[in-house]
Amino acid sequence: MKITAIEMIPLHLEMLGTATATGPNVNPEEQMNLPPEEIAKLRYTPPETVLVRIKTDAGLEGLGDGATLPHYFGHGIGSMMDWLGRFRSVLIGCDPLNIAGIHRAMEGVASIGVPGCRPAQAAIDMAIYDLAGKAHDCPVYELLGGALRTELELQTQMHGYSLEQLLGVCHHYLDQGFTGLKLKIGGQLRREGYSKALVDEEAEKIAGVVGHLPGTVQVDVDANQGLMNAKVAIGLFENVRRIAHHPNMSIEQPLHHLDLAGHALIRRVLPYPVILDEAVTSPAAMIQIVRMQAADRIVLKPNRVGGLWPALKIIDICEANGIGVSLDTMPFTVLGDTMLCHLGATIRTHYPLDAEGHTFFRQTPFVGGISLSDGRARIPDAPGFGITVDENRLSAMSVQLKVGA
Repeated sequence: MKITAIEMIPLHLEMLGTATATGPNVNPEEQMNLPPEEIAKLRYTPPETVLVRIKTDAGLEGLGDGATLPHYFGHGIGSMMDWLGRFRSVLIGCDPLNIAGIHRAMEGVASIGVPGCRPAQAAIDMAIYDLAGKAHDCPVYELLGGALRTELELQTQMHGYSLEQLLGVCHHYLDQGFTGLKLKIGGQLRREGYSKALVDEEAEKIAGVVGHLPGTVQVDVDANQGLMNAKVAIGLFENVRRIAHHPNMSIEQPLHHLDLAGHALIRRVLPYPVILDEAVTSPAAMIQIVRMQAADRIVLKPNRVGGLWPALKIIDICEANGIGVSLDTMPFTVLGDTMLCHLGATIRTHYPLDAEGHTFFRQTPFVGGISLSDGRARIPDAPGFGITVDENRLSAMSVQLKVGA
């Protein structure tokens, strides 16, 4: 079997909700009057997304979700299309079932040290695994080694201007059966710079939330690299501990993604587990995290590391070193979130994962995939990712952009 065509189709996706984007970097004045149920529907700005369709001479095709957030990954859909075009130029005629060979060909174009191409590489990888599952008539999780579970607990992000809003969002999700909550902090510190008053305000917000949550709920407090240095982070969370200790709370990426020494110091001084997210960019980066003893758990985003193929290597490194692995949406469409759940099915220790990103879109061109209910994601046993394309919807949602190579 040979690859005969790779189509790249940019999509116009709209988010649910009547308000503008929410999140830690949005001016609080824009969200202070929103009710909790409205905030719960909001994400950041829509991801810039490309549907990748890989076609073969056997009549099989695979689907990939190429998603990027310019403010987060530092490049947009134009760069995505350029890299996809470059990858396409070396993949036509290749055997799609030789996944190692596909990645070697892509690395020959991008090298293994260029992080900017990873979402495009991940979209190709996703489509290849989908195609391989269809070729072997099995779900993708079987290609990854088999499923330890096909029902997964869910985590979500929490935003809000006031403590009342935050607690309202918490209970909105806990009432739906979610077992993991991610509390975003540090936005005002990023906007205005450091002051003790702002740090104390963040500590009071965290303590006010976790002090009202059951100890069984996983709470990840995510600063998105916003706490400047290790001493600021240690002081903040020591303050939280004095006010309201939570037995299932962790600290996620408080410092710059390159500051592994600072994260290692936080991990030594504080009793809370330390999670790294933005620092996890490749298997090589994961080895450095292990060497520095900088993390108890990571957040693995397959589109940041280049897809399922390198993600599996990172998971192996983590499991060999006793480091937990969480998974997170972009937000993806249901195609990407289904991919995420297939990967989550194979991980030894299950942490609630964020796979609800697709529910925040008004519409996508996809049919099938995971189903969400009662705070759980359930994976179908269909071949590949079990997703098809509604051609009418795709025609209405596709947009024209200039293709790169």
